[in-house]
Amino acid sequence: MIKYPNYDRSILSIASSVLNHFGVKDCQHKTLPEFDKLLEKDYKNIIVILFDGLGTSTLNHHLTENDFLRKHYVTDISSVFPSTTVAATTSILSGYSPFECGWLGWDLYFEEIGENVAVFKNTLQRNGEPAAKYNVAHKYIPYKNIMQRIEKVKGRKSAYCVAFFSKYRVKSVEDICKTIYKLSKKRKKKYIYAYWHQPDGAMHGHGVTSPEAHKEILHINNEVEKLCGKLKDSLIIITADHGLCDSVNLFLEDYPELYDMLKIPPSIEPGRAMSLFVKDGLQKDFKNEFNKHFGDSFRLMTKEEVFAENILGNGKPHPRTHGFVGDFLAIATTEKTLFTAREEHEFVGVHAGLTEAEMTVPFIAIETEKRKRR
Repeated sequence: MIKYPNYDRSILSIASSVLNHFGVKDCQHKTLPEFDKLLEKDYKNIIVILFDGLGTSTLNHHLTENDFLRKHYVTDISSVFPSTTVAATTSILSGYSPFECGWLGWDLYFEEIGENVAVFKNTLQRNGEPAAKYNVAHKYIPYKNIMQRIEKVKGRKSAYCVAFFSKYRVKSVEDICKTIYKLSKKRKKKYIYAYWHQPDGAMHGHGVTSPEAHKEILHINNEVEKLCGKLKDSLIIITADHGLCDSVNLFLEDYPELYDMLKIPPSIEPGRAMSLFVKDGLQKDFKNEFNKHFGDSFRLMTKEEVFAENILGNGKPHPRTHGFVGDFLAIATTEKTLFTAREEHEFVGVHAGLTEAEMTVPFIAIETEKRKRR
């Protein structure tokens, strides 16, 4: 079943509700009504924890109705597109859609470099070497994060990011929970955003229903329950950037007649949301050949269709966004994944496509005891 993003009820809506609650006036996107109602209670600590890959179908498979996270499940919301960490975490961290911020996926083509660059790592797709002496993505597609936008209104020390890439350098779920608890003790009303890379890593390596994924999810459930038992005057939201499905791997190198029509290797997201730049004059031939082989498992959108249908979201586009999308965008609509070569990736669990499992994430809310403020 194909599921397109619903930007009116998505992880971007979580960011919009937070921005609205803290008085940021330039928020252009719809908020999430269920979250807004909880925010009206004016908790001292507003905490959003994002667990990478913890989609609704995964949550329901690994946890029972009596487990802590499922007991506090409120509703389903949509991921953004592509349903992947780069696009989704940047949206919730910034309050901007992928269309607006330009952070579309793992690899993006920068004409200044002349190659595809892995934006989180600042390395070349081709060989993993440093892309430049500077951070390419931060130079060409910078954005203000939600903490900066809140602190511009509320002042310093009112918003925090807890992640391995932040100043806190957390190395475990326990580290995250300890840091959140410590920050919650500060007197000022605040927003705390936290990110952890599991269970995504376990599912990439072992599969969505694997024992390894089950262990990670149960551990997350138990640690969050312990944290919430200690917190006071706090609203804790648990969500995910995307879900995953187990992959049936295919390889573009097995179809040289297609690969030879490309100017550069596929970018954005390997295998499931591929930006394809086709050699001049071969667009019609490429479309026919691609659909002959993969039309039952991929939607091949033209560049014009991508922007006409707003699949990347709404708002004012980043000047780079149009250039990151090639002649076509090939989007997985089933479990089949089209990697470029066998040595590139052979993931078991995958994401970035338009299956329901990838696009649907939970909105979980826990309220703790409020304290009377003097």
